[in-house]
Amino acid sequence: MNLKFRAKDYTSDDSFESAEYEYFGTETEGWEIKRNGQPYLQLGPGYIPLKTISCGVCSTDIDRRFLPFPLPQIIGHEVLAEGLGENQGKQFVVEINDTFEARGDKNPDAFCKEGIPTHSPERRVLGIDRLPGGFGPYILAPIHAAISLEGVSPKAAVLMEPFAAALQAILASPPKPGDHVAVLGPRRLGSLILAALASYRKTNGADFRITAITRHDHLVTLSKAMGADEVVDLRKTEITELKNKFDIVYDTTSTTSGFESALQIAKREVHLKTTNGQVMAGIAHLTELVVDELSILPYSESNSLFHWKKETRKNQNVFLFSGVSETIKENLKKHFTVFEGNATQAETILSSAAFSDRLPRFDFVVVSNPEELSLAIRPNPNHENSLVRPRGAILIDPTHGNGWAEETNLVAKFFAEGKEIHSSRCGDFHMAISLLRDNPNITHALETNLISHRFSSDQLEEAYATAKDPSSVKVVVDFK
Repeated sequence: MNLKFRAKDYTSDDSFESAEYEYFGTETEGWEIKRNGQPYLQLGPGYIPLKTISCGVCSTDIDRRFLPFPLPQIIGHEVLAEGLGENQGKQFVVEINDTFEARGDKNPDAFCKEGIPTHSPERRVLGIDRLPGGFGPYILAPIHAAISLEGVSPKAAVLMEPFAAALQAILASPPKPGDHVAVLGPRRLGSLILAALASYRKTNGADFRITAITRHDHLVTLSKAMGADEVVDLRKTEITELKNKFDIVYDTTSTTSGFESALQIAKREVHLKTTNGQVMAGIAHLTELVVDELSILPYSESNSLFHWKKETRKNQNVFLFSGVSETIKENLKKHFTVFEGNATQAETILSSAAFSDRLPRFDFVVVSNPEELSLAIRPNPNHENSLVRPRGAILIDPTHGNGWAEETNLVAKFFAEGKEIHSSRCGDFHMAISLLRDNPNITHALETNLISHRFSSDQLEEAYATAKDPSSVKVVVDFK
C-alpha cells in the first residue's frame, strides 16, 4: 500500500509546519515512512494503516516540546480511526504504545516477559515518540493496539485513551472504604478521573466520597456532571483550610503550584497524573516519574515490599545510595540482595553479569536527598532509563530530612509524615470500554459535557491554541 499526504508537524518552538509524508508497505512486510522525500522511520511487520476520524488535544500535546523525544513530529494520540482495505468500514480506538506485544512480535524483550510491555525502552509512542500521530489524516497502528469499538458510541470513543489513562490512576491508587478523595484541577484529565472514580465506585459498590477542587465557574458545573459529590471553589476557600483533608489527592493540574497544594492537602497520598516537564517543589524528573509509573515512599519495612496490586512478583534486588543510613542498610541486607554506591556505579551494576538474565533495573532504590532522588529516576542524560524498574518505588531515608534544600522542606515534611507519591500513565482500553458499557450514565456525561470545542483538520493551529485556554475542556480535531 502507498499512502501520500500532507500533515502539520509540531516543532520545538511550539508551532506547526506543513510536511509531506509517504507510507509504503504492508502489515506482513513492514513499512517505510518518508518525510519530505527523505527517510523518516522504518517499521517492521505488525502495523495496519488507519484513516483518522478525529483526535483529541491532550495536555501532553500542549507540553510536547518539553518531552525528551525528537521533533518535528505529527503529534496527537487520542485517536478514533477507521480501517482501510480488509478493515474498511470498521472503527477503532488506538492504544498509544508501540511494543513487541502490540505488534505481535514473537521475540519479546525482558519488559514484555515481565508483564510491563508498555515500559520497554524499545517502544515507540503514537504521536509522542517517533510514530506519526493522529493530527495527520493517516496513522500506522500496531495491530493489537487497534481495538474495535463495541458497545461504545463514537462520541465517547474519541475520549477512550484519556479515560483509560484516568482509570489507571484509580487502579494504581484505589480509594479505601470510607476514604474522602479529591481531584485537583478537574479540567481535561481531571474530569475524566472524576468519571472514572464515579464509575469505579458504582461498578464495585465501593464506599468513598469524591470532591473536585477548582477555581473556575464552568469547571464547578462540569465537575458535578462528571460525578463529584461536592466541589471546593478555591476563589472562596483558601488551600490552607484544606490541609490534610483528603486521603488521596489526584493531581491533574500540571503546575508547580498545583503539586505543592496537593502535597499540603493530602492526608495519605498524592497521585501525580500529569506534569509540565519542569522541576516542581525541588524535585526533578517528575515527568519521567509519571512515564515510568514510579512511586516515591518514605522508607519502612512494609514499603520495601511495595509492588502494584495486580503484580505477583517479589522485590529482590535493591540499590542504596551511599548517603543512606547504616541502620537501613543492615536491615535491608537481611531480606534482599543489596547493591550500594553512586548513580554511575548503579548503571555499571545493571549492565553487569548479575543482571544478564533479568530485567536490567533494581526493584527499588533508597535515597537520602533530592539529588539522589533525581538520579534514581534519570541517572544519565544520554538515555531515558531509570535505575528503578517501571512501577517500582524510590524510598526516602527519613533520617536525612535535613539534607533537603529549603525549597524542598514541604516535600521532606510530606515524607516525614509517612505520606506517599504515586503515579500512572496509560491504561487498559478493554477495561475502560467494559466500565463505560456498565455505566451508560457516565458515557452520556462524557458525550454531553466533556468536548467543549471541535475544529476541522485545517484549523489545527486554532484548535491547539484553544486547548491552551483555561476556558476550554476537551478540544477535538475532526478529519473529513
